[in-house]
Amino acid sequence: MVFSFIMSEGQESYYEEEGIFESIIRFEEMLNTNSTIYFDVYEFENIIDYYLDQHNIHNAKAAIECGLKQHPKATSIKLRLAQIYIQNGKPSKGLHFLREIEPIESSNGEFYLLKGSALNILGKKDDAKYAFDSAIQLATEGRDEVIFSIAFSYINTRRYDLAIKYLILAHEINPKNLMVLQELAMVYERIDELGKSIVYYHKYLNIEPYAENIWFNLGMVYTSLDEYQKAINAYDFAIAICPDYISAYFSKANTLVNSGLYKEAIKTFEEIIFIEPDNVQAYTYIGECYEKLKLFNRAIHFYIKSIEIDKSFGDAWYGLGMSNFHLKFYSKSLNYFVRANALDPENPEYWFMLGKVYRKLNLLEKSAESYNRVVELDPNDYEAWLSHADILFLENKVYDAIQILNKAYQYNNEISTINYNLAAYYLYIDQPQLAYEFFEKGLAINFSEHSNLLSQYPLASKNKTITALIKKYKNLSR
Repeated sequence: MVFSFIMSEGQESYYEEEGIFESIIRFEEMLNTNSTIYFDVYEFENIIDYYLDQHNIHNAKAAIECGLKQHPKATSIKLRLAQIYIQNGKPSKGLHFLREIEPIESSNGEFYLLKGSALNILGKKDDAKYAFDSAIQLATEGRDEVIFSIAFSYINTRRYDLAIKYLILAHEINPKNLMVLQELAMVYERIDELGKSIVYYHKYLNIEPYAENIWFNLGMVYTSLDEYQKAINAYDFAIAICPDYISAYFSKANTLVNSGLYKEAIKTFEEIIFIEPDNVQAYTYIGECYEKLKLFNRAIHFYIKSIEIDKSFGDAWYGLGMSNFHLKFYSKSLNYFVRANALDPENPEYWFMLGKVYRKLNLLEKSAESYNRVVELDPNDYEAWLSHADILFLENKVYDAIQILNKAYQYNNEISTINYNLAAYYLYIDQPQLAYEFFEKGLAINFSEHSNLLSQYPLASKNKTITALIKKYKNLSR
């Protein structure tokens, strides 16, 4: 079949049963010795299909070139050449070869599949549909597979609405086609219709309950819906079927973390370590779990284990920094954050914690520089903007603090704290109208945080306009 994707066990058996591997050995011998060996058209078709199934485009092209030298009028070989061009982003070139062989191949459904795919990539929707309809009409058997191939073409061009239409049609023709069920589930997942995705994953599992990858995918969908217990159950099924399924263990453990079940997550990470004793991520995540449990010395033990395995793993150094920060060993913490930052200088989290620890050590200039680097990497990190402004405010650089928060406002105007702090700073420099404007915006976004203004500027509690605004929004928030 020309329109192939990934070789299944059935295809492998087919190659073995048909004795095609013998042809492939002879063909590769010909390539290696630069000699000429004769193959009939049928043999070339199978050799090319084998390499296409293996995604070995180089050898597929070599087989096509040899095939056309020996059989220059073989349209089936030119059909495969067109397939290679279409699947490798050259649909116009593929169409050129298809037009050349159209008079001979016009009764071949695979020809129209390829033609429709090329036209679809080129955005010629009506022409593509006509070609695909012809492919379906010419399909005497395996119509669900033909329709699946059409759907796959639409998936590749992100026309998910049409892909779903054809996949449902294929499902109606053959409700037990597992590829169709899996693709329906995955397409619905892509367009965020997760309930429908779950329906088709369950349909798949009703037919083939021992498919660990489908249980895993189902777990991921449940995780996206925050249905953590259902997700954990799905991961457990995947693990029961395949006890070495590391991704399922990690996803289960992360779901347990998201559920706040840190002790249970630790046990799952320990299962990973039992399978893979040098899994640096598992050790680091155990450290993070102990950190969440406020068992910082225990967390440090596992972060050190991670570093013993891989000194270049930045998250382990960062974890050491965090645990020591919580223990108020700020100098130690700084050393670890610096190590993490050196390994990954583009990570805004690392820079943010450098800013925090520098402030604890009263190195305000370095702290401000670190926060500034955070917002360069991630302008939406409003906490870094606020922290930088707060340092400037502590240094009596109120105008500079206002300038920083006005920049922050461009990216984070819906953050109430930025509005409240701007209101406080404008009161400090005696610009009450601007202060009232920002204070009211803050009240509209989050009334309950208005105490931020009072903590920054206590005299605001005696300001009649401020108290009137608080009263107004207090009534509105009820």
